[in-house]
Amino acid sequence: MALNVPVIRTNTIKRAGSSSSLGHSAIEHENDLAPVTPRSRRNSDSSVNTGAAAPIAPGLIKPSTQHRTDTTTLYAGKDHKAITLETKVLMAKSPYFKKILSETPEPQAEQTTFEDADETALAMFAAWVHGKQLHGPNDFHSTGHYLGLYVLALKFECEELANHVIDLIRAYYAAGDMTAPPYRLQYMYTFAPTPNPLRKFLVATAAWRTLYGGEADGGLSDAMKEVVGGDKVLAVDFMQELVVLGRDSGKDPRKGSKCAWHLHEVTRKCVEDGAEPWEE
Repeated sequence: MALNVPVIRTNTIKRAGSSSSLGHSAIEHENDLAPVTPRSRRNSDSSVNTGAAAPIAPGLIKPSTQHRTDTTTLYAGKDHKAITLETKVLMAKSPYFKKILSETPEPQAEQTTFEDADETALAMFAAWVHGKQLHGPNDFHSTGHYLGLYVLALKFECEELANHVIDLIRAYYAAGDMTAPPYRLQYMYTFAPTPNPLRKFLVATAAWRTLYGGEADGGLSDAMKEVVGGDKVLAVDFMQELVVLGRDSGKDPRKGSKCAWHLHEVTRKCVEDGAEPWEE
């Protein structure tokens, strides 16, 4: 990804236009639709417990840590919640930050502040950078944070992380027989506006639900009609997945090869080791 750092305003995740259990509505609330905006979106920064967080930046000030020091501080969300990472490890894990911290001795606030980032997702990114294990989503809220983490993995050019996150989300969807509700689709098309495997996967699960799941008899829900009708790119992708699923006789996107959903521009292609039990 090319680095494009604005001179005046803070970094944001690019915006353009996600997991209902067919029998587990308490987890994903398929028809619970709300507008997605940088200040009002599902899995927003306001849902994060700041009690255990690092100090909040008072505003757009120049970070006190530069790449010449042992640590680098990143700021997430509208409150600029601070997350501190080891600089060498961060540069080793993220080509995006390697470029910034190699070229800019003292990074500017707009280079280290990500107002549209999910605060918990950035904390999860920091945990991954420092070698901690990610266990995957286990409920409605954690699913949102993992989607936010995937968005950050794309922005920070971390293919390894993106591939691991989509594996965890697919496994969770398969285990719970879940599909992506409208608001998950809207979130991904808003904050990850370019084509990517997770966006494709979520749309494929929604298409599967339409053809073979809960919407097979009654048609699209009103919420799904609203989201699809409001985003031409999403509408085209959704129709394409309907065609693919119809042609492949209902091949479930939640099952099968992991590598088919991975990015491999800089990472090695997977060595398939047979299907997991949930993939059978």
